[in-house]
This record gives sequence, structure tokens and C-alpha cells, in this order.
Amino acid sequence: MASEAPFKKASTPAGPAEAAPFKKAASPAAPSSGSTAAPSGEAPFKKASAPPPAETPPSFAKAAAPEPSKAYSKAGEAVPPASLSAPEVKATGAPPSKGKGSGKGKSKSGGKAPTLRDVVSGEFAGLSKKWTGKSEGKEFEPSVVETIYNQLRNSGYDSQQVTTLEFNSYLERYLWPNFDAEKKPTLAHLLSISLLINEKVRDGSVSAWDTIAARKEKFSGYFEAMLNLWESGDLTLREKSHVLQFLINCFQSLEQDFVRDCCLRLTGLQSWFHLNDLHREKLLSLNKKLPAFWKKVQKKYSDPKTAQAKHERNFMAELLDEFLASLEAFGEKDLGAEELSYLERMIELMIDLLDQLPTRRFFRPLLVDKHIVVRCRGSKVAQLPAARLINQLLGILRYYENFEIDDTSGKPLSRREVTDLHYEKLQLLQRVCYGEFPDHAGLKVLCLSNVSNLDTRDALLQHFQPLALDVLKVLCAKVCYLDVSKDPTLAALEQKVKEAIEAQEKAEAEKDAATPEGPKKKKRKKKVKTEEEKRLIELLVEILVNRLERPVMQQDDIAKMPLYPTEELVWDPNLVPEEHYSGDYSLALPKLNLQFLTIHDYLLRNFNLFRLESTYEIREDLQDQIPRMKPGFDENGNTTFHGHARMALPLANLEVTNVKRPKVGEEVPSEVRAEVRWNLTGAMPHVRNEWDTLREHDVIFLLKIKAPEKPFDGSVKDLTVSEFPETFGVVSLRGAEVTELLDDEGNVISDPNPAERKTPVGDNRMARVLLDPAQYHQDLESVAEGKSEVYTTLNLIIRRRPKENNFKAILHTIRSLMNNEDTVVPDWLHDLFLGYGDPGAAQYWKLPTALNTIDFRDTFIDEDHILESFPDAEDIDVPEELQRPFRLQFEKVGDGAAGKRQLERIVASAYTLPNMGPYPECKPRENKIRFTPVQVEAIRSGVNPGLTMVVGPPGTGKTDTAVQVVNLLFHNFPDQKIVLVAHSNQALNDLFEKIVALDIPERYLLRLGRGIEELDSKQDFSKWGRVNHMLQRRMDLLAKVERLAETFKLRGEDAAYTCENAQHFFLHHVQYRWEEFSKKLKIAGKDGAGIAKVLPKAAGPGPAAKKRKGADGEAATAAEAPAEEEESEAAGAATRKRTSEIAEADSQELKKAKEQLAKGTRTSVSLLFPFTEFFSDAPQPLFPGESYEADLEVAEGCFRYFENMFKEIEECRAFELLRNGHDRGNYLITTHARIIAMTCTHAALTRPNLMKLAFKYDNLIMEESAQILEVETFIPMLLQNAENGVSRLKRVMFIGDHHQLPPVVKNRAFQKYGHLDQSLYARFVRLRTPTVDLNLQGRARPGIADLYSWRYRDLGNLSNVLTADRYRFANAGLTHEFQFINVEDFEGQGESQPSPYFYQNLGEAEYAVALFMYMRLMGIPAAKISIISTYNGQKALLRDVVRSRCSWNPIFGEPNKITTVDKFQGQQNDFIIVSLVRTAHVGHLRDVRRLVVTMSRARYGLYVFGRFSLFENCFELTPVFSRLAKRPQQLSLELEEKEGAQRLVDGGETTPTLVEDLPQMWRILQDKMKAQFQQAAQTLAASGGAQPESGAAAPARS
Repeated sequence: MASEAPFKKASTPAGPAEAAPFKKAASPAAPSSGSTAAPSGEAPFKKASAPPPAETPPSFAKAAAPEPSKAYSKAGEAVPPASLSAPEVKATGAPPSKGKGSGKGKSKSGGKAPTLRDVVSGEFAGLSKKWTGKSEGKEFEPSVVETIYNQLRNSGYDSQQVTTLEFNSYLERYLWPNFDAEKKPTLAHLLSISLLINEKVRDGSVSAWDTIAARKEKFSGYFEAMLNLWESGDLTLREKSHVLQFLINCFQSLEQDFVRDCCLRLTGLQSWFHLNDLHREKLLSLNKKLPAFWKKVQKKYSDPKTAQAKHERNFMAELLDEFLASLEAFGEKDLGAEELSYLERMIELMIDLLDQLPTRRFFRPLLVDKHIVVRCRGSKVAQLPAARLINQLLGILRYYENFEIDDTSGKPLSRREVTDLHYEKLQLLQRVCYGEFPDHAGLKVLCLSNVSNLDTRDALLQHFQPLALDVLKVLCAKVCYLDVSKDPTLAALEQKVKEAIEAQEKAEAEKDAATPEGPKKKKRKKKVKTEEEKRLIELLVEILVNRLERPVMQQDDIAKMPLYPTEELVWDPNLVPEEHYSGDYSLALPKLNLQFLTIHDYLLRNFNLFRLESTYEIREDLQDQIPRMKPGFDENGNTTFHGHARMALPLANLEVTNVKRPKVGEEVPSEVRAEVRWNLTGAMPHVRNEWDTLREHDVIFLLKIKAPEKPFDGSVKDLTVSEFPETFGVVSLRGAEVTELLDDEGNVISDPNPAERKTPVGDNRMARVLLDPAQYHQDLESVAEGKSEVYTTLNLIIRRRPKENNFKAILHTIRSLMNNEDTVVPDWLHDLFLGYGDPGAAQYWKLPTALNTIDFRDTFIDEDHILESFPDAEDIDVPEELQRPFRLQFEKVGDGAAGKRQLERIVASAYTLPNMGPYPECKPRENKIRFTPVQVEAIRSGVNPGLTMVVGPPGTGKTDTAVQVVNLLFHNFPDQKIVLVAHSNQALNDLFEKIVALDIPERYLLRLGRGIEELDSKQDFSKWGRVNHMLQRRMDLLAKVERLAETFKLRGEDAAYTCENAQHFFLHHVQYRWEEFSKKLKIAGKDGAGIAKVLPKAAGPGPAAKKRKGADGEAATAAEAPAEEEESEAAGAATRKRTSEIAEADSQELKKAKEQLAKGTRTSVSLLFPFTEFFSDAPQPLFPGESYEADLEVAEGCFRYFENMFKEIEECRAFELLRNGHDRGNYLITTHARIIAMTCTHAALTRPNLMKLAFKYDNLIMEESAQILEVETFIPMLLQNAENGVSRLKRVMFIGDHHQLPPVVKNRAFQKYGHLDQSLYARFVRLRTPTVDLNLQGRARPGIADLYSWRYRDLGNLSNVLTADRYRFANAGLTHEFQFINVEDFEGQGESQPSPYFYQNLGEAEYAVALFMYMRLMGIPAAKISIISTYNGQKALLRDVVRSRCSWNPIFGEPNKITTVDKFQGQQNDFIIVSLVRTAHVGHLRDVRRLVVTMSRARYGLYVFGRFSLFENCFELTPVFSRLAKRPQQLSLELEEKEGAQRLVDGGETTPTLVEDLPQMWRILQDKMKAQFQQAAQTLAASGGAQPESGAAAPARS
């Protein structure tokens, strides 16, 4: 791939090796769901294998089914089986007609994932020895490939067999290394390669193209061989479907240069040889550069000499012709699964070619010429019930065929431009009718009609249906560019028409000849059309109508679509597939790939996929809660509920209170409000509290349940999706958004401000809600048609967990963005966002806005740090004795090559931060991290305008890097706002906690969303917390002003009454005194020679009581002047006496001052400083007296303290003037706060409010970018209105790691087929967008880091992990810092499934907990140990084993966390114990991203329990397990070591004890614990102390 610009959005025609679109390899989702399950046990070391006694709590029971209530949690918690992404869920797939077309019957998987037994001793075990083990590298035997392929074909391409071969590395070690295009490979060899590539893409756990890329020079030959194989006619329909799937995967992987080179040759301009001549001439005339390019193509391809050239010219056109011929042929016979699969795959391929611009540009005219959609829908096949999916796919194909975009330039078409193109088609029709049929009466009317009378379907049918076949043929040829005689399928159909007419005429002639009376005088008979002629006429009429009718804009349909799912959508398996999608058939879903046609296309695909994924999650929750309510009948025959559910309650009533009129130009109401009531009597306290925490924007679901006649007593899991509503009587489902929640007395208990929230009264609750206006409008229309009313019959209310119930906000945001023409991303990011142009165009050094000078403040520790941070600089000029903070200037050196970065000369300078006050908190906090050169580059890139992509491997300090970027942006650009976004509250809180510790005033920080309560901080950074903080801060600052006024002897002036008064006080008193102080210093001089002239009198009138000199010459105070005027003569003598005393005192003070000046103990600054009394609470002495300059700096710092204090008071003034919390909160967001943090979900939730407030921001920093869905990444870029069509956003910084787990998508169909789990970050990486790869980790021991560093580019270690004692010394009692402990079957059993996909392994759970107990006895704190597993079932089992063995005993306690690998991503601990669970199949650990997460969570110790023989055979896991294999596979302990022993990790003497099995481990634990108790008893006896409490004798720390 060319490095400069491989993804061009060409406005001119490109050659075959052009632009590279998209494809997102599906990736696994979260582990399967589950609940707690484990054995119980009395003694801490007794085997817990027996079933629990009857009195044992059910939560301890082994093999317990997962609790349905846990179906709400995300990855890492109990989730539905659908979220399981492991290969064990793979299915051979029912025929395409099952589970899709009919919608009946549960989709069962026809095959299971291959187990270890399948791999070792299955049907391919003997053959696999040809390429595995010692046989690897032997001579290739084609007969082996033939044998395997014949077995696959005979099994119907059983998915279990294909997966077994793929697991055995059949492609990597045998098929591809031995492929040679010149040796004429066999059909079996070719198709076997395509099957294995398809399997890798379908599974998504492993990269599909890495193996091919290793020998990519072979791929061109292979691709040509596949095209030849297609044209040979030797393939069956099933094999053709596999080849089509291979082509689909190729066209979705165009980021691979070797794939792109082959694929784009098929969709180049040379395919236009098959275009209609008129159509081609028109297209060539629309672009000035196309005709010249076409001439070159004509010379090369007019008479192609090679097979490759023939393919490039003819393959796509012939493929379409073959499809149409097959469609016609299939209509004459019974339609089977293979025929359906072939047609569906063919349409899917066409969709993929149309929905990316490089393939669409020249392929779409071919498709338009053939009128594929109309001819498919008019075929006999499309009328069959089994063809429902085909018709759905045709709907998507038609959408992309008519998509509003200029195919040549890629420019989106406006509504006006689409209308103009429509008018051009109608004008062409009228010109053709007038020119070709001037005397035709019917067409003459058409020629004279205006557009509004012509472009509706009914009007067009009225004009075209009476026309003869010959007339229709001419119109189709001239208007629709369809020449019937040149189209193979239509020509054959026309021939049938002629034959039918001839047969009809012959029959009539024979009939006339057979008449006894002989031939009569001919009467004019009305010609009877044959069936063939009728069909052809209908088809041509439909083609004309389809081309000429008024286009429907997609935005109009989206605007009318309800956002909440209804009962029809939720329980329709055709629209929301069941969880077990095998990937063996197509789906009518959009796909997220590398490229998108326009922003609208991007939003629409995400809208559809996200809506369906949300519906699937809602369905899982509803199917969990409804059965718990146990609907039945009361004595009157009415539906009542006999059960209870945590998330559901009977609905008292619903009343619609207000329906607002539609907005101008719309049909649906602008708003529909209602009141919903329910009762909490009998609810448990925690359940009552959860219902009372409903807040604004929460979504609730309202259902009508009609109790079934016969209660259901089976398992809900056995029901199909379509059977559930009938079984439990679900009649209606509606959604609503809560605006307020009221109690019995009408008090609002949902106020977002905790300070104003009231305690609920009574049991009755009323929620004011917003109904969906579009759905309400549809329901009213249904009532008008005679259907029953919905809203008064609803009788059940269901809520969902808030974290998982924000779908409505996201859908509403996407829809509003689609309907808004001002939806813009920054110009420098636009092309890259859509997948075009130079992937590196948004880098800061390629933009004209790059900063030449950057104030790095405290980023660099010293001069050497600067020198080592820029290794590629041409020259670095750093003056000696330079102290931070530093400012760097970057100067370009020479002329850089095109697309290459210019060399730079760097000049460093330093400056001194001004003294900001005498208090300790006034000193700025400084950075103590010595950033690496790569981190410095990431910081520099983040500070510059443009896009920054940071790849942060585990432990490389990506959060610290982001924090420093925030610090520099805050100080370098004081007028700009920064928005921080993350996927999880935990990641956002980690980021925010570090920002709080920076030299940034906390008043400018704001944390939005519900995760604020998890923030480990004394301050409340929520919106209401910040409002309250500012109000409290106002009071504290005004109290300081009051104290300051008292030091001036000013009383009764109300200086601190309001913020405005305080500002006047600053101007007239503080500022004035400072100015007077500055004047006096000049008079006194540095040496204090003039001190006598300016030294303040002991009791003279203060400066505020004197008259000011200058322009304003007014008395400083009006209160003292009258007092002086009213002095009586009687007081005169006393005053003169007092003045004499003062003069004497002044002379003494002056004398003392001169002595101090002479001795050098004080300076004139400290003597004259007017605010000494106020700063008496600062560290003393206030003035060091070392020099005049030093004291002056202190004085200036004190005045800066005042300036900053009164500036802060001025900022508090708005909070004083605004009288309610709502307005204060809005002001805080829009004006006051400069750093605003939120989750990506909250960004969608709050966007409408931010847009109303005209919120503005300039910088976006996004953590965990690789874990955020595409559209959830996009929304935070659009939290503000565009300014004159231009985005204000200046910087976008994405921080993530695409080598770890992707976003969680529960439904496999949306994940694998639609690629909904694709993140924008991962897409940019696949587009080859340059990234800054952090390359030094400082978290884990080097040995542990080696287990995952192979996955990253040059990942090394920081010095701290090599030199710090905590890393150098080994873990007490453990021989190795990491180890894989092999666990064989425990009591005859390995993995188990108490319920489907709820995997457990008792042996591993007991062993892992035993190791935890041993580590606790060795003195390792429990908080430093975490236990993680790859499955939820094992997580539940581990928790129960810990509960039964450890929790009750203070010696052991509980680990810091017991959770799943997926849930633990982004977290770490000192010691990690891992349970891999599986013993039959590798499962979803085969996804290398999950493996990287698993291996990278530990700092000092990583101990993995599993079945080594299973995982060592997995090709993808080899880099890790080859390292683990170097250590013993039995747990190695140092039993002689004591707590706190110091043994070097490398080179220390060891006396290992290898633990053979779990019973031995238990014996070791018993001995260890006994010895510690004996030691504790001896110590106690020796000290003569009192008997300690239970457990206190153990030396282990808790």
C-alpha cells in the first residue's frame, strides 16, 4: 500500500488500483451470562465437591442456573448467552429459509464447536499430522487436500468440521504455503482456501488475512484462479455461494493492499464496455476528464488478450447476467435452500459494491442498466414466502442504488439537486415521447403534462399501462437505457412472447379452418395478450415507473419512525435475530466498514444497527421480568399478577394529559405528555429505593398483558422469540421518558439537585412522562381504522438499569443529526472520517495551524530531559543552567520531501512563574513524571490543532499523557474549553482524579453524569456540587474581604455585602493602597534613604480618609470629613496634646525603622507594605529581608493574591445574580467551567440541552476510544452548533488500544454481520492513520510484560521496573513471578455447563482460591490480589468458593475483586490469579485481544490455571503459551521462605516445591496455617500477653 494516500476520494476517475474501502472483521463480544453458583463447604480445607446440604443457601449450590435478574449487566457480568462470542456458539446454520423467512421455530445450531477430542482424535486427526508436529514441512500431498475436501462436501460443509480444520492451522501450515498458481491448483485446493478464509472472517476471533499477507505475492494468482473457477461451470450452487462469500470478504477488506489490487480491477472503468451506449455517452459527458481516460481504456481492453484483462472487462457484467438468468430459471422450479443462499449472497455482494465509493463509482451504472431491483421484485421467486429475506435485501440494494451522492466526485447531493435530477429524467421522457411518437394520442398528453401531474406512481401507471409492447421497448431503451434485444434474459423472454403470439395465431387459424361453414368475413377481433406478453409489459412498465416516480428522501421516513420498540419489532425474529447467528447466511442489515458514502450514510447505518441492538437488549430484559410477574386471572376474570419482580410493577393507570400541535410541515404531534401511576406497597426497601431513584430522561416500558388461559410452567429458554408473547399474553408494548417523579403528596422527588431532593411520602407514585409522538400518531390512526385503543389498557410497568437504558437519547441524537444539514465535522477530519484521502492528513505537522512555539511549563524535569525527548531533531539549543518551566520554539530546517516530515531545530528557553501569594497553596503543583520521548511527541501532538491518535499498551502511562495535554491546553489557551470523554465511569474518574491534582483551579472543573459518586475525591465535581461550591466559595471570599476591610479600620461600609460591593472595595481601597505603596517605595528608594518622608504616622488618618490628588480629587470617605468639621473648640486643646504625643511616638518609630534599614534586617518594602496585618496568618516572616528585590517580589505576590481573589469573586457574581439552581447550572456549563468530563453515553443524553444553551468547546480528548461504539465516538464531536457551516473543534485526541477488547455488542448478528462492535479508533487504525505508539511500560515485571509485549510495536520497559526493589525481589513463597498451572479433571470432571453457556470448572476454582489463601498466609494483603476468569459462570463459582472458605475468616478475607477478564479491562492489581475454565475447547480466549487483556493485568505476580494441552495447540495463542511452557506446569512454591523474604527474581537461590494436585495444595495450606498458629501461640506465651481475638494471631495482613 502506498504510504502517502492509499484511500483517495478521487474527483477524477481512478484506475483499477484505486482507493481502499472498508470491512470490519467481526470480533467477539462479552462472555456469557450467568449467576452465582458454587459448592459449599464447612471447613476451609475440606473438598467442596459434594452437593450442599438442604439448609445451605441456594446461592452456594453448584450448577445453579443464572439468575435472570443478572441479564441487565454489561460485559463481565451475567449477560444473555447471546453475548458469548466463543466459537462454541458456532452453528452450521439452518437453511436460509429457517429462522428468517418463516419466522417460526427456534434457530438451533446444527453443529457445535470442535472439542479437544475432535482436534486430537476426530475425523481429520490422522490427516492433520501431515502439517502439524514433526511432520510440518514435509512434501505436499494434493491427495490429502482432495480427501479432506470430499469429506467436507459430503458432510454438507459442516461448520464443526471447517472449524476443526481452521483450529488445526490447515490454512496456515498446509494450504497456503503449498499453493502455486502456476501448477494449476485443483478445485479442492482453491475452495478449501476460500472456506478457511471465510471461516476466519466469520469467527472474528483471529485475523483472516495475516496468513495470506505473509505470502501476499501469491494472492493475485489465487484470485485469478478463483475467477477462472467461477467461469468454468464446474461449481455447484453451494460452492458458488462459498465463492461469493469469499468475494464479499475480499471487497470488505480493501485496506489490505494485495486484496485491493485484485478487487478494484474488477470494478474499474473497463467494465463500461457493457453499458448501454446512450448511458455511457451521457456519463462521459458529465465529467471532463472521463472521455480521455475512456480512450485509454478502449485501447487496452477493446480486444483483451489475457484472461486477467478479460476478467477486468467482463466479470462483473457477466456476474449480473448470470444472476438474472438464475433468477429466471429458479422461478420455474421449487426453490431450495441452496438457491436461496446463492441469490442472497449475490445481492449482498451488490450491496457491498454500492455502499463504498471506490467500487460504486463504476459498478453502479452497470447495475442501473440492468434494473436489478425491479426485475428481482417482478420475478416469480420474489413472490414466494421463502424469499422474504431476498425482498428485505432488495430494499437495502435499492436504497444504495438511489443514494443521494455524486458517484464521480463523492459529493453528497442536496434535496434540491436530487429534485433537479428527477426533473431531468421527466424532461427526457417528454422529449423522447414527442420525438419518437408525435402522433400517439396518449403520449401527447404525457408530453404536455406538468411534473406534479406526472411523477406519482398512479399517474405514471395510467400513462404507461395502455401502451403497446413496442412503444414500451422504445421508451425503455431511450429513457431507462435498457435495450430489450441486447439483454440476454429479456431477449429470451421476448422470444418466448413471440413464440406465444405465433402459437396463439396458429391456434386461431386452425380453429377458423376447422369451422364447418368455412371461412367467414373477417371481423375485427380484440387482440388477446398472452401471459408471457403481459408479464413482459408489466416488467417494462414497472421499470419505467421505478425510474421516473418521485424520489422519497430517507430523512423523511426516519423522522416518522418511533424510537421506542413495540411488540411487533421486539418479538420479530426476522428483524431482531436470535442470539445464535452462525454466519452461514445473509441478513438484511447494514454493515459498518472502513468507508461511508456520506455523513448521512454513516449515521443511518449506525441508527439502524444501534436501534436493533437496543431492541435485542430490551427483549432480553422483558423476557426476564414478565415471567416473574406470573400473570393470571382474578375472581372476575381480569388479568392480575401473582408474582413479583425487582424491575416490574402492576400499572395503576395511564392518562394522556397534553398533546401539542405538530410543527409546521410535520404530521406527528410535537409533544405528547402523560401521567403514569403505580403503587409500592409490599415492595422491599431496596426495591422501593430503586423505583424512587427514577430521574429525568430515564425510560420506562408500559405493557398490556392479557393472562394466558393456561399458565406456562416450562423453561422460558425453550421458547422461541415468536412464541414468547403468545405464551405470556403480551398484547402491547410502549415506551415513555420520565420527566418528573412525584410522591403521595405531589412532591417532586426526582430533582437532579440532591440538595433540593425531598424524601418520598407514602406508597403511591406518579411519573410525568413523554410518550413517543410518532408512535402516538400511529396509534391514533389505528384507532381510526377500527383497532382497539392502546394506552388505557396498559397494566404493567417495567424499568431497566439506568446504565443500560440510554438508547433513546442516542437514537434521538442520531436522528436529529440526520435531519440537520449543519451536521459537520472539522474540515481537516472530514475525508478521513468517511474513509478517504490521505490517512495522515489530519496530523498536526501537515496542517497550516501547527504551533511554532509551545509553553511546555513543567513537562520537562530538566535540561537533559529536553535533549533526550527529541531524538529526531536536527539540533537542540538548550542554554546552560536552565530551570523549568520551559518554552520551546520549533524551526523548520531545509525543504522536506513531499509527504515527509521536515527536520526541525529546537530552541529552548525558560521563564519564572510569578509569585502568586504567601500561602503554601499558592505555589503551583509541578509534574514529577519524566515523560518518554514518545509521550512527549504525543503531548506535543495533543497540544497542536489536528487529530492525535495515541496507542497506549498496558502500563505505558496514557492517562498521564492525556492529563499533561489537558494541563498545557488549559494554560496555553485560557479562552478555550476542553471536553473529556470516556466509555466507562471508572476510566473517566481515573482521568479526572489526576487532573484535579494538577495546577488547575478546581473551580474550572466539572464532571457531568451519574458516575460522580464513584469519584474518589472530597470535593463534589458534579454540576450541583460545583454550583454549591461556588456559592460557598463566594461566602468564604467575601469573609476574607470583610477581614481585609477590618484591617483597614473600615466598619459599616458593607464591603463584603455582595460581589459587586467587593469589586468597588477593591478599586477604591485595595488598588488605591497598592498604588500609594508603589509611589512611596520610589520616594523611599531601595536603600530607604527617603523613609522619613513616607513612613506612615502612628495614628494619622488612613489613606482612605485623605483626599485623593489628581483628576478625581474627592474625599476618600464622606463619613470622617463631617466629623472633623463638627469638632468643638472644647476638644481643640485635647487634640493638640494628642498630636504632640503622636509626633513623639513617630520619631521613635522612624528611628527604629532607620536602625533596621541600617542593619539590613528589614527593607523599605516591608516597612511600607500596607497589607501586613491581613497576611498575619501566612507563614512568617512574611518578608525574608534578604534584599529589596526579594521583598518586592513577596509584596507583588501578595497583591497578585488579591487580584486573583477578587477575580474569583467576580466569577462568583453570576451565581449571586442568578436566583435558581437550574440557571446557575447552565451558566456553569456554558461559561464558567473550562474542563468538562462526561461519558460518551451522557454526551448523547445531554446533547439537546447543550445545543439549546449554545454550548461551545474547542478540544476533545477521548479515553478508551477503542472500547466505544462508532456513533458514540461521533456524537461528542457534535455537542455544539456549527458556526457558518464550520466546526469550531480544533483538536481531537483519541487514546486507546485496539489490541485489547472492542466495544460490547450482545447480539452476534449485529456484531459479526453488521460489525457494530467496530470502534472509530479501530477503523482509523485500519485506514493506516498514523498513531503515536507509547513504547515503554512501567506497570509489570519485565517477565510478565513479555507475555503481551510481542503484540505491540517495540514495547519495552521503563527503568523503574528494572531497578525498583518491589520489582527486583521475588514474590514471597512463590518461585516464579508468572506461571501456568495445569489443572486436570477434578473428581472426574473438567468444564461443566449447569445451564447453556454458563461455564464452570470446580477444580480450577478451588485451586485458584487455595493459592489466594496461601498468598494471604505469606503476608500479601488481600487488597493486592484479584481473581479473574474468562466466563461469568466461573466468576460466580469463584465467589461462592471464596465465600465458603475465606470470607468468614479474618485471616484470609476476600480478594480485592472477583470478576471477568472483560470487566477487568482497564484495571490492574499487584497479583492476578486467572482461571481459564475451558477443557474441551479454547473458547473466546482465542481472541488475541482478550488474551492480551488477561496477561496484562498484573504488576508483580500472574498465575494462570487451565488445561495446558488444550491451549498450547491453538495457533493464535502460541506467542504466549510458548513462554508459559518454559516454566513448570505445577505450582512452584518456596515453603521455607518467610514473610518479607528478599530473593532476587533473577539469580536468587530457590528450593521449589512442586504441587502435584489440589489435595496436596490443601495439605500444604493446613500445615502452613498450623505452623503460623503455633508460632503465634509461642510468641503470645513468651510475651505473657492477653489472649487475642479470633484470627488476630495470624501474621497475615488484611
